[in-house]
Amino acid sequence: MTMNGTDPREDLAFAQACARGDAEALASFEARLIPQLRKALLQRGMDVPTTEEALQLLRVKLFLPSGDRPPRMADYEGQGPLLAWLRVAALRTALNLLRERKAPLEGDYSRLEEVASPVDDADRRYIKDRYRDDFTQAFREALEGLEPRARTLLRLHLVEGLGTAELARAYRVDRSTVKRWLAQAREWLRAEVRTRLAIRIGVDTPALGSLLRELQSQLDLSIRSAMKDPTPG
Repeated sequence: MTMNGTDPREDLAFAQACARGDAEALASFEARLIPQLRKALLQRGMDVPTTEEALQLLRVKLFLPSGDRPPRMADYEGQGPLLAWLRVAALRTALNLLRERKAPLEGDYSRLEEVASPVDDADRRYIKDRYRDDFTQAFREALEGLEPRARTLLRLHLVEGLGTAELARAYRVDRSTVKRWLAQAREWLRAEVRTRLAIRIGVDTPALGSLLRELQSQLDLSIRSAMKDPTPG
């Protein structure tokens, strides 16, 4: 299958083949369009990790269905060049990632309050008075410090709702590998929050242990809250 990017009918046929999961079309997309999209993002000043994370998010959104919604590649209707349409989608995805990293916790803080609230009333009052701001900052820094693949996996799994089978298809690995990656990302995030919080308050106190136990049970909720900004389609 070929796609020269000048004939709207060819662009539309190519996009429809990609949306159907045609192997030849997907291979052509990867070989011919991804390098152009990568170049476009880098030329707009995106750093390499943001560029690669944005491109992976774009692949998943374009080629995998989300619930009852078909792959977003099916949204292309041949109005204008396909490459231009894809550049807009890639840029929006990258800009959303940058916006999220600048203020990843500007949304609903209620989940973080749950995380910072142990069962005991006295401990709850103590931690809210003494550690809440420190915890919020430690969580923000830890989330920003995740390597790009881990951030993308957590976003796709917890925010976009993709299962491990869909993620395995997107990354061309088996489900056990995806499960291992997700577990490693969560464990790294837990450990990093604890380390950063202990550094900020100067000691690994019993109250900190209580807070981190809550973190373990509420971690996914906190990640969803921090990553809930929609990515473009």
